[in-house]
Amino acid sequence: MKTFILNIEPHDDIVSIRDKMDWAKNSRILIVWPNTENGARSDLLSNTVPLNRRLDLILLQRHSQVLGSPLALVSKDPDVNYFGLRLGIPVYKSLRKAQNLHWRLPFRFRKNKPIAFNKEQTQNGLLTNSRPFSHRPDVIASHGPSRAKSRTAIPAVRLLFFTAGVLAVLSIAASLAPSAQIILVPRTEVQDVLIEATTNPQIQQVQLTGKVPSELVTVIVEGRDTQPASGSINLPYQPAKGIAIFTNLTDQVVEIPEGIVVRPVGEVISRYETTHDTLAPAGPGQTVEVDIQSLTPGISGNLAAGQLAAIEGLLGTQLSVSNPMPIRGGSDRKDPAPTQKDRDLLAHRLQNALQETALEEIQGQLDPKDLLIPSSLELVKILSQNFLPEENTPADQLILKLSMEFQARIVRHSSMQALVQAVFDANLKPGYLPIQDSMQIEVVRQNPSDPYSWTIHAVRRVQAQINQAEVVRLALALPPEQVPALLEQMLPLEEAPAIRLYPNWWLRMPILPFRIEVSDGISPGLLHASQ
Repeated sequence: MKTFILNIEPHDDIVSIRDKMDWAKNSRILIVWPNTENGARSDLLSNTVPLNRRLDLILLQRHSQVLGSPLALVSKDPDVNYFGLRLGIPVYKSLRKAQNLHWRLPFRFRKNKPIAFNKEQTQNGLLTNSRPFSHRPDVIASHGPSRAKSRTAIPAVRLLFFTAGVLAVLSIAASLAPSAQIILVPRTEVQDVLIEATTNPQIQQVQLTGKVPSELVTVIVEGRDTQPASGSINLPYQPAKGIAIFTNLTDQVVEIPEGIVVRPVGEVISRYETTHDTLAPAGPGQTVEVDIQSLTPGISGNLAAGQLAAIEGLLGTQLSVSNPMPIRGGSDRKDPAPTQKDRDLLAHRLQNALQETALEEIQGQLDPKDLLIPSSLELVKILSQNFLPEENTPADQLILKLSMEFQARIVRHSSMQALVQAVFDANLKPGYLPIQDSMQIEVVRQNPSDPYSWTIHAVRRVQAQINQAEVVRLALALPPEQVPALLEQMLPLEEAPAIRLYPNWWLRMPILPFRIEVSDGISPGLLHASQ
């Protein structure tokens, strides 16, 4: 809500102030008095009225209530302060302090109800009071505030000094009071469980039935291996040689250059060439012998007699050819060469080796506590496979370069830990909490018939929770020798607690709760177990 600040001018009276209050328009009204020098009082019979009478404040308060606007005052005048607070109007000494979001009366004035006046008590805007003269507002205005202020100030000062004295006494007593330390060893227990765990690609989250999610890990491996050649291959070695007889079909001399190719007619694909230049005599039927040899070495060049019949090229229109004698001398030789069996054996051996390498590499990528399911390893695809030499090529050994992509299914240790923790928490005794980092998980065996199931052995230590406030309550003001037996009887402890009293000759435990300290200790047995 907005605040309407109304400053009182020297010429203002109660009527003009009330008219100005009408300008507030549903805002808070803050009336500010002009400062009076040294808090000087004004004469009630003077023409200049500072509006510090009780009646003035009552009329201003009633008009603000009619307008529905909260009212507060800013004045250093003691009369305004005295009457305003007792009428339930907040009074501030400065405009800055009056700018708070909420206007509140001091606590001692909140229970005082403003005095109500009826019509018989007010006539023409002036208060007619039937009380004795000593209680009239004008008398109080001239004599009451200073005495009342002094009377209200004295109890506050007294209360302040009294509180300071009590605090001083309590601080001295606290420093001189005895103190004690109670060292407790809470009871510990061990949770031990065997869990039959299983996984499959459809499981997405941990379940109390033993199902845990898994994930696929992919790896690419490359390798190279060799295999001695176990077979052989026949390779052409020496070309076949013989004599061809060329017959002239014309009446002119025909030149037969070196390299003229002749061949048999039919399915035989052997081809032969002349080894030197010669001339066929002129005249039809004239013949000449020319040495020839096979264009390709090997036994395939050997040819029986009478098989040559064709001359390649234009020379075949002028001459004819024949071989009255067999063409012989072509031979092969045997060289070592890999067989198909060698290729299959080498590929199988290298694939098995790469499969083992893939398992090792996947295991190396995992945390030591993660579980790899070896039987889940499968070949995704062969990226490359190169044999050297190529097929039907002689070589002493066969070389294979292979690149393969594998994938396998793994179970993260965090998933198994979540399963074990869920099982432990479901069987946790009331009043016990697990000891941090005490859980131990071990995979004891895998099911040979089902590679996706295995057994987990898990152990966790839990500790009883002890309410320290309850320990202090039980030990207050007791003789120190009685406290260990009482606490051991009432609380779940591993052993009797230790009591340290300061000073040690004091006969009883402290009576102040904050002078007793409760701490946890570790028993030798627990320390040994944790190690």
